[in-house]
Amino acid sequence: MLKLALTTIAWVESLAKKEIEKQGGKIIEVKDRIILFSWEDTLLARINLWSRIGNKLYLVLKEKDSISNFDNLYALVSNIDWKKYIPKNAPIIVNAKTIKSDLSSEPAIQKIWKKAIIDVLNDKSWKFIREDDSIEKCEIQILFQENDCKILLNSSGEALHKRGYRIMTWEAPIKENLASSLVLLSNWRFQEALYDPFCGSGTILIEALMIAKNKAPWAKRNFAFEKWFWYDKEFLKKEKEEAIKKEYTQKYQIFWYDKDAEIIEKAKLNAIKAGLENEIIFEKKDFTDFSKEKIAWTIISNPPYWLRLKDENIDELYKKIDNFLKNNDELSWWIISSYQWWNFILNSQEYKNRKLYNGNELCYFYSKKYEQTFKKNLQ
Repeated sequence: MLKLALTTIAWVESLAKKEIEKQGGKIIEVKDRIILFSWEDTLLARINLWSRIGNKLYLVLKEKDSISNFDNLYALVSNIDWKKYIPKNAPIIVNAKTIKSDLSSEPAIQKIWKKAIIDVLNDKSWKFIREDDSIEKCEIQILFQENDCKILLNSSGEALHKRGYRIMTWEAPIKENLASSLVLLSNWRFQEALYDPFCGSGTILIEALMIAKNKAPWAKRNFAFEKWFWYDKEFLKKEKEEAIKKEYTQKYQIFWYDKDAEIIEKAKLNAIKAGLENEIIFEKKDFTDFSKEKIAWTIISNPPYWLRLKDENIDELYKKIDNFLKNNDELSWWIISSYQWWNFILNSQEYKNRKLYNGNELCYFYSKKYEQTFKKNLQ
């Protein structure tokens, strides 16, 4: 039975599971940073188009438990009909990832895989492999979780979190799929005004608007699976047409603020690229100006830390944020930060936090303790 596998960033597997189920996928297994689900012809196109949380969508070519030596790995790889999946002379990229496996050397795994596939392909019809850079690359992922081995074929091509609208960025921008995760983990009701007082590249609010408008992240891009000769391209064509019909035209109240005019201009360019520039109000404003106001909106934000603070004291900034939040009881807010000393500034009885990762950087997603997550946006 064919299976699909969606990889994710850590700690958001439950979100990815829900979006797969929303698109009609039947979950088989949820593991660390990967969700396996049953194959349907339409799902390959649909999940690639709609996944906000995933990194890449793979076709599971083979999987087997108890692969603890290189002979078993060679036999597993050799048992795949590679000519079905790899166009002749296509460049081949092999990535290996091991987690608590007896086969811990990723370079050695890649070497064994290369030997096995060359032995399979070098017959009378192919003779030898000559990689042609004009042909679409074929990416294979070998994943070991303990001694459970999966051979995966990348159907997405470039990672799904790279939406393509972020033409201008500031230092350490938040990843697009993490930004979507923050919006989905919050209980933002779309009819409520949404603010980001530290907008940076604007990623959080762009993703929030795409979710509110039911806008498919990938309706205009191409995917690696479009080069698979055995897959019917009509499925993708129909799914793209349906995605456009499902987009909402309703307007929302979205406000971007930053004290740096240059950052605001960069954020505007990203909004234009995303086709959302007319949906957003931009304003140059220092965060300290907010501390004078009593407000009752929703905030989802990624405040600056070391790279963007320049001459400002990080402790003082986070004390200001803390005071602002405490002085606005009616404010709904969610703050992500890698500044872990904030735990000592915050009153832990009033706030809660959730561990997340932005790339390899450990972050915490803070919110009011009584706020409930997984509400409207995950239903």
